[in-house]
Amino acid sequence: MSDSDVGKRSGAVCPFLLILPALAFLLIFYFYPLALLIPQSFVDKGVSLRQFARLAADELAVETLLRTVETSVIVTALTLAIGYPVAYLIAQVRARTAMILMAVIVMSFWISILVRTYSWMVLLQRFGLVNQTLMALGVLNQPIRLMYNQVAVSVGMVHILLPFVILPIYASLKAIDSNLVAAAVTLGATPTQTFLRVTLPLSLNGVAAGVLLVFVQGLGFYVTPMLLGGPQTLMVSSLIDRQMFSYLDWQYGSAISLVLLFCTVVFMLAFDRFFGLETLHRRTA
Repeated sequence: MSDSDVGKRSGAVCPFLLILPALAFLLIFYFYPLALLIPQSFVDKGVSLRQFARLAADELAVETLLRTVETSVIVTALTLAIGYPVAYLIAQVRARTAMILMAVIVMSFWISILVRTYSWMVLLQRFGLVNQTLMALGVLNQPIRLMYNQVAVSVGMVHILLPFVILPIYASLKAIDSNLVAAAVTLGATPTQTFLRVTLPLSLNGVAAGVLLVFVQGLGFYVTPMLLGGPQTLMVSSLIDRQMFSYLDWQYGSAISLVLLFCTVVFMLAFDRFFGLETLHRRTA
């Protein structure tokens, strides 16, 4: 074996060794519990699809699943509508200002989701800051209900998931060659035309990455919908928790979990079909 062959093999082994700890963590804490969960969905005095038939006939479960998907779509759209302009602004300002703004965004990851959710509860409660401000300004005569509805859930989830849209879009915007924008301006394009024909198309991979991160996380959100939404806006994660730990119906809870996993996989496959998962890191890095 030549020295070049040895070098190639050692070069292939080193990246594998680097990801081995993360791979072991996933195998132990994700894939192993999942491997235990899947059989329970099909076992009911033998192999059976009874739990899935029960799920299809359960109006509450079907409504909850549809509400979860709808909420994820709404939150994804809102985070994209807010996050893209913010990322574009950060990409245009001076380096020092951009560094400060990015530090503020990244600092949100240091604060617990539970703490941020409780903060929104303080703001949105009946006599919270929002209602008191609106009444002080004369907009309202009495407090309105801002919690335990879809609006509160969406606001809380958007606040938590917004950085996951801003960061990949910002990375894709910074990766755009400035000469392309300059060339468009030289050829007579207006700022709007330059954005629509150059900047936006070249940043779509960052948009796609943000959409993927937000939508998939939204499907499994638990704490924020439970605290800000209550029973009126039950999400699939809360339904699974109720079935497994309140009713001790692990078979039915496992079936619901498997359906949620199936929805996630379908979205990932559709995403890969149109955008390509393997291109996201390369084009947004």
